[in-house]
Amino acid sequence: MFFTTYEIAYRLNVSEETVRRWIRTGQLKADDSTGKYLVKEEDLQLFLQRRGNPASRAVSWLASMSSAGVRAAAPGFAFAASNIATSAALSGLKLYKVLSGLETVGADELSSMIDEIDKSLVSLQDNLKLILEQKDKIEANISELQEIRTKLANM
Repeated sequence: MFFTTYEIAYRLNVSEETVRRWIRTGQLKADDSTGKYLVKEEDLQLFLQRRGNPASRAVSWLASMSSAGVRAAAPGFAFAASNIATSAALSGLKLYKVLSGLETVGADELSSMIDEIDKSLVSLQDNLKLILEQKDKIEANISELQEIRTKLANM
């Protein structure tokens, strides 16, 4: 049995473009010899099994970290976020293996992995606070400019 991108998108509650992206990036195997993507039921099942695995979700999170916060208002925020992403990506394979049960680690190494995650959390929370402070300052500047504009328009 074969599924179209529309059928997969509908069943998974995602857009067809998302399904096409999974196919283009090799995450989901498909045949396009007919001019449109067709996915074998077995390939879809394998894909869904991989996506349902906590380890694959962790890897997806690590991949998304590379863009999280990088578009922040100030270069310092972007630098900090990219450092966190780089650190996470370097340990991503190890994390994947541990979460998927392919590899075991000792108590010290597990504690070290947890410490790294805790550091990343604290750093991201600190960055978020700074961004929110910048947001408040920008909103105050906007209000001030709107008042000035109103006064000028009424002259």
